[in-house]
Amino acid sequence: MQDLTLILNTAEKRIQFLLCSGGSVLCSEDWLAQRGGTELLAPALRDAFTRLGMKPAELARIACVAGPGNFTGLRIGLTTASGLARAVQAKQAGLDYLQCLAFNAHARPGEEILVMTNARKGLAYCARFRANENGVPLAEGRTFLLPLPPVPEGFEFGAPDFVLGSALSSNRAYLAPLFPETTRLLPSSADQPTAASLFAAGQLTDWENLDGSDPAPLYLRDCDAVENFEAISRAQGRDPKRAHEELERLMNAPLSEQDSQD
Repeated sequence: MQDLTLILNTAEKRIQFLLCSGGSVLCSEDWLAQRGGTELLAPALRDAFTRLGMKPAELARIACVAGPGNFTGLRIGLTTASGLARAVQAKQAGLDYLQCLAFNAHARPGEEILVMTNARKGLAYCARFRANENGVPLAEGRTFLLPLPPVPEGFEFGAPDFVLGSALSSNRAYLAPLFPETTRLLPSSADQPTAASLFAAGQLTDWENLDGSDPAPLYLRDCDAVENFEAISRAQGRDPKRAHEELERLMNAPLSEQDSQD
Protein backbone atom coordinates (compact mmCIF):
# COMPACT_ATOMS: atom_id res chain seq x y z
CA MET A 1 0.00 0.00 0.00
CA GLN A 2 1.36 3.44 -0.98
CA ASP A 3 1.70 5.56 2.13
CA LEU A 4 5.17 7.13 1.97
CA THR A 5 5.97 10.80 1.46
CA LEU A 6 9.34 11.99 0.12
CA ILE A 7 10.42 15.58 0.81
CA LEU A 8 13.37 16.99 -1.17
CA ASN A 9 15.38 20.20 -0.82
CA THR A 10 18.23 21.20 -3.15
CA ALA A 11 17.74 24.99 -3.06
CA GLU A 12 21.06 26.14 -1.57
CA LYS A 13 24.32 24.61 -0.39
CA ARG A 14 22.97 21.43 1.14
CA ILE A 15 20.95 18.52 -0.20
CA GLN A 16 18.24 17.20 2.09
CA PHE A 17 15.58 14.55 1.88
CA LEU A 18 13.09 13.00 4.26
CA LEU A 19 11.03 9.84 4.00
CA CYS A 20 7.86 10.11 6.06
CA SER A 21 4.79 8.06 6.83
CA GLY A 22 1.76 9.45 8.58
CA GLY A 23 3.00 11.84 11.23
CA SER A 24 6.50 10.39 11.52
CA VAL A 25 9.87 10.95 9.84
CA LEU A 26 11.31 7.52 9.07
CA CYS A 27 14.60 8.72 7.60
CA SER A 28 16.37 12.03 6.94
CA GLU A 29 19.66 12.78 5.20
CA ASP A 30 21.57 16.01 4.69
CA TRP A 31 24.94 16.70 3.03
CA LEU A 32 26.94 19.57 1.58
CA ALA A 33 26.38 19.92 -2.16
CA GLN A 34 30.01 20.23 -3.20
CA ARG A 35 31.04 19.55 -6.80
CA GLY A 36 29.30 16.35 -7.79
CA GLY A 37 27.32 16.28 -4.54
CA THR A 38 23.98 16.29 -6.32
CA GLU A 39 25.00 13.09 -8.15
CA LEU A 40 24.69 11.34 -4.80
CA LEU A 41 20.97 12.05 -4.53
CA ALA A 42 19.64 9.05 -6.48
CA PRO A 43 22.04 6.52 -4.83
CA ALA A 44 21.30 7.98 -1.39
CA LEU A 45 17.56 7.59 -1.96
CA ARG A 46 18.06 3.99 -3.10
CA ASP A 47 20.14 3.22 0.00
CA ALA A 48 17.51 4.82 2.27
CA PHE A 49 14.76 2.62 0.84
CA THR A 50 16.99 -0.44 1.26
CA ARG A 51 17.75 0.36 4.91
CA LEU A 52 14.06 0.83 5.63
CA GLY A 53 13.13 -2.38 3.87
CA MET A 54 10.85 -0.44 1.53
CA LYS A 55 10.54 0.18 -2.19
CA PRO A 56 10.11 3.42 -4.18
CA ALA A 57 6.80 1.99 -5.43
CA GLU A 58 5.44 2.62 -1.93
CA LEU A 59 5.74 6.39 -2.47
CA ALA A 60 2.36 8.11 -2.63
CA ARG A 61 3.50 11.74 -2.40
CA ILE A 62 6.63 13.72 -3.32
CA ALA A 63 7.08 17.30 -2.10
CA CYS A 64 10.08 19.16 -3.52
CA VAL A 65 11.33 22.64 -2.68
CA ALA A 66 10.58 24.64 -5.84
CA GLY A 67 12.53 27.79 -4.96
CA PRO A 68 13.63 30.41 -4.84
CA GLY A 69 17.22 29.23 -4.84
CA ASN A 70 20.17 27.96 -6.85
CA PHE A 71 19.15 27.27 -10.47
CA THR A 72 21.12 24.05 -10.91
CA GLY A 73 20.13 22.71 -7.52
CA LEU A 74 16.44 23.43 -8.03
CA ARG A 75 16.43 21.80 -11.46
CA ILE A 76 18.09 18.64 -10.13
CA GLY A 77 15.66 18.37 -7.24
CA LEU A 78 12.57 19.03 -9.34
CA THR A 79 13.55 16.71 -12.19
CA THR A 80 14.40 13.95 -9.70
CA ALA A 81 10.98 14.42 -8.10
CA SER A 82 9.25 14.52 -11.48
CA GLY A 83 10.94 11.38 -12.80
CA LEU A 84 10.34 9.42 -9.63
CA ALA A 85 6.71 10.54 -9.43
CA ARG A 86 6.07 9.37 -12.96
CA ALA A 87 7.73 6.03 -12.31
CA VAL A 88 5.66 5.22 -9.22
CA GLN A 89 2.50 7.26 -9.97
CA ALA A 90 3.00 9.50 -6.92
CA LYS A 91 1.42 12.90 -6.42
CA GLN A 92 3.72 15.95 -6.56
CA ALA A 93 3.82 19.28 -4.75
CA GLY A 94 6.17 22.25 -4.65
CA LEU A 95 7.33 23.84 -1.40
CA ASP A 96 8.33 27.47 -0.86
CA TYR A 97 11.94 27.44 0.34
CA LEU A 98 11.62 30.67 2.31
CA GLN A 99 8.59 29.36 4.18
CA CYS A 100 10.52 26.18 5.01
CA LEU A 101 13.22 28.40 6.53
CA ALA A 102 10.65 30.49 8.40
CA PHE A 103 9.69 27.39 10.39
CA ASN A 104 13.23 27.48 11.86
CA ALA A 105 12.26 30.55 13.91
CA HIS A 106 9.69 28.65 16.03
CA ALA A 107 7.72 31.87 16.16
CA ARG A 108 4.80 32.36 18.49
CA PRO A 109 1.39 33.44 17.17
CA GLY A 110 1.52 36.96 15.74
CA GLU A 111 5.30 37.17 15.50
CA GLU A 112 6.88 38.29 12.22
CA ILE A 113 9.76 36.50 10.48
CA LEU A 114 11.90 38.04 7.73
CA VAL A 115 13.73 35.44 5.64
CA MET A 116 16.66 36.55 3.47
CA THR A 117 18.66 34.18 1.26
CA ASN A 118 21.47 34.76 -1.22
CA ALA A 119 20.26 35.14 -4.80
CA ARG A 120 23.58 36.12 -6.36
CA LYS A 121 26.27 38.67 -5.54
CA GLY A 122 24.51 41.89 -4.65
CA LEU A 123 20.99 40.43 -4.45
CA ALA A 124 18.90 38.63 -1.84
CA TYR A 125 15.56 36.84 -1.96
CA CYS A 126 13.35 38.22 0.81
CA ALA A 127 9.94 37.37 2.20
CA ARG A 128 7.98 38.24 5.33
CA PHE A 129 5.94 35.72 7.28
CA ARG A 130 3.68 35.96 10.31
CA ALA A 131 2.91 33.03 12.59
CA ASN A 132 -0.76 32.16 12.81
CA GLU A 133 -2.57 30.90 15.90
CA ASN A 134 -0.86 27.52 15.47
CA GLY A 135 2.61 28.99 14.99
CA VAL A 136 2.60 28.28 11.24
CA PRO A 137 4.48 31.01 9.30
CA LEU A 138 2.20 32.38 6.58
CA ALA A 139 3.42 34.75 3.86
CA GLU A 140 2.65 38.45 4.13
CA GLY A 141 3.03 39.92 0.66
CA ARG A 142 5.16 38.56 -2.16
CA THR A 143 8.75 37.36 -2.24
CA PHE A 144 10.98 40.13 -3.58
CA LEU A 145 14.57 40.67 -4.74
CA LEU A 146 16.52 43.14 -2.65
CA PRO A 147 19.84 44.72 -3.72
CA LEU A 148 22.27 44.09 -0.87
CA PRO A 149 24.53 45.69 0.25
CA PRO A 150 23.68 48.47 0.39
CA VAL A 151 19.90 48.41 0.47
CA PRO A 152 18.17 50.99 -1.76
CA GLU A 153 17.84 54.47 -0.32
CA GLY A 154 14.64 54.81 1.65
CA PHE A 155 14.09 51.08 2.08
CA GLU A 156 13.20 50.08 5.65
CA PHE A 157 13.11 46.60 7.14
CA GLY A 158 10.73 47.57 9.93
CA ALA A 159 10.88 45.64 13.18
CA PRO A 160 10.42 41.91 12.52
CA ASP A 161 10.68 39.60 15.50
CA PHE A 162 13.12 37.29 13.68
CA VAL A 163 15.52 37.57 10.76
CA LEU A 164 17.28 34.55 9.30
CA GLY A 165 18.82 33.13 6.15
CA SER A 166 22.05 32.93 4.19
CA ALA A 167 21.90 36.58 3.08
CA LEU A 168 21.83 37.63 6.74
CA SER A 169 24.86 35.45 7.50
CA SER A 170 26.75 36.80 4.48
CA ASN A 171 26.03 40.43 5.40
CA ARG A 172 25.57 40.32 9.18
CA ALA A 173 27.97 43.16 9.99
CA TYR A 174 26.18 45.46 7.55
CA LEU A 175 22.61 44.38 8.36
CA ALA A 176 22.69 44.13 12.16
CA PRO A 177 22.59 47.93 12.80
CA LEU A 178 19.55 48.27 10.50
CA PHE A 179 17.28 46.34 12.87
CA PRO A 180 16.05 47.33 16.35
CA GLU A 181 17.48 45.58 19.40
CA THR A 182 14.23 43.68 19.83
CA THR A 183 14.76 41.81 16.55
CA ARG A 184 16.39 38.41 16.96
CA LEU A 185 19.02 37.78 14.28
CA LEU A 186 19.33 34.02 14.09
CA PRO A 187 22.75 32.35 13.69
CA SER A 188 24.04 30.67 10.53
CA SER A 189 22.82 27.32 11.88
CA ALA A 190 19.34 28.50 10.82
CA ASP A 191 20.42 29.07 7.19
CA GLN A 192 19.12 25.64 6.15
CA PRO A 193 15.72 24.22 7.07
CA THR A 194 15.87 21.52 9.69
CA ALA A 195 14.29 18.14 9.05
CA ALA A 196 11.48 19.23 11.39
CA SER A 197 10.94 22.42 9.37
CA LEU A 198 10.79 20.55 6.07
CA PHE A 199 8.38 18.05 7.57
CA ALA A 200 6.17 20.85 8.93
CA ALA A 201 6.13 22.61 5.54
CA GLY A 202 5.24 19.34 3.83
CA GLN A 203 2.32 18.85 6.22
CA LEU A 204 0.70 22.02 4.84
CA THR A 205 0.27 20.50 1.39
CA ASP A 206 -3.33 19.97 0.25
CA TRP A 207 -2.67 16.69 -1.55
CA GLU A 208 -6.32 16.06 -2.37
CA ASN A 209 -6.61 19.08 -4.65
CA LEU A 210 -3.43 18.64 -6.74
CA ASP A 211 -3.85 17.97 -10.47
CA GLY A 212 -0.74 15.79 -10.85
CA SER A 213 1.31 18.30 -12.88
CA ASP A 214 4.95 19.12 -12.19
CA PRO A 215 5.48 21.91 -9.63
CA ALA A 216 6.53 25.17 -11.28
CA PRO A 217 10.06 26.32 -10.34
CA LEU A 218 10.15 29.59 -8.38
CA TYR A 219 13.16 31.17 -10.12
CA LEU A 220 12.17 34.88 -9.68
CA ARG A 221 15.14 36.06 -11.74
CA ASP A 222 17.13 35.10 -14.83
CA CYS A 223 20.02 32.72 -14.25
CA ASP A 224 23.54 34.18 -14.42
CA ALA A 225 24.13 32.55 -17.82
CA VAL A 226 21.33 34.63 -19.38
CA GLU A 227 23.23 37.87 -18.73
CA ASN A 228 26.32 36.45 -20.48
CA PHE A 229 24.41 34.39 -23.02
CA GLU A 230 25.61 36.12 -26.18
CA ALA A 231 29.28 35.76 -25.24
CA ILE A 232 28.78 32.12 -24.20
CA SER A 233 26.98 31.30 -27.48
CA ARG A 234 29.69 32.89 -29.64
CA ALA A 235 32.41 31.09 -27.68
CA GLN A 236 30.67 27.79 -28.50
CA GLY A 237 30.35 28.67 -32.17
CA ARG A 238 26.56 29.10 -32.02
CA ASP A 239 24.34 31.82 -33.41
CA PRO A 240 23.28 33.88 -30.35
CA LYS A 241 19.77 34.54 -31.69
CA ARG A 242 19.00 30.86 -32.37
CA ALA A 243 20.61 29.80 -29.09
CA HIS A 244 18.47 32.33 -27.19
CA GLU A 245 15.30 31.04 -28.89
CA GLU A 246 16.19 27.48 -27.84
CA LEU A 247 16.88 28.63 -24.28
CA GLU A 248 13.49 30.37 -24.11
CA ARG A 249 11.78 27.21 -25.36
CA LEU A 250 13.50 25.02 -22.80
CA MET A 251 12.90 27.42 -19.90
CA ASN A 252 9.16 27.31 -20.66
CA ALA A 253 9.00 23.57 -21.37
CA PRO A 254 7.78 20.95 -18.87
CA LEU A 255 10.51 19.43 -16.73
CA SER A 256 10.11 16.07 -18.48
CA GLU A 257 10.93 17.68 -21.85
CA GLN A 258 13.94 19.49 -20.37
CA ASP A 259 15.33 16.18 -19.18
CA SER A 260 15.03 14.66 -22.64
CA GLN A 261 17.40 17.33 -23.98
CA ASP A 262 20.24 16.46 -21.58
